[in-house]
Amino acid sequence: MILVRFARTFRERAPEWVLAFIQTGWGATLLLPGDTFDRPFFRPLAAIASEMTWGTVVAVAGMIRLAALYINGSRQETPVVRQACSLVSMFIWAMLTMGAMTAEWRSPAVFNYLGLFALEAIMFSYAGRDAARNLAKAAANGTR
Repeated sequence: MILVRFARTFRERAPEWVLAFIQTGWGATLLLPGDTFDRPFFRPLAAIASEMTWGTVVAVAGMIRLAALYINGSRQETPVVRQACSLVSMFIWAMLTMGAMTAEWRSPAVFNYLGLFALEAIMFSYAGRDAARNLAKAAANGTR
């Protein structure tokens, strides 16, 4: 039963899984030795926090999101956690889009990060829809 449920929700959440892996990998990359934030592209993020801080926050949020997606697929719904992680990602992709537009505006990175931002916004709305559906079910069952 768990595998059947997981297979069904995985198909529905495939974009979220991909985004969660991108988020985790992106954050982990910042934790590797090197000075990634020395590039002008990363100035919007560097103005807020250090490379190590961003790497930690983004990688941990990505791992939490992966765990939430696994739990969502095999045990119970986790739309609020999914939305929170999506918000973190939307902020990151928006900041990187701004960095790309200001420092490397001729780069395809503008469209890559803008596309990731747009997909995150869609996934955020899907998780919101799931939360609303869960509340409606609970209200109908009197278990709110």
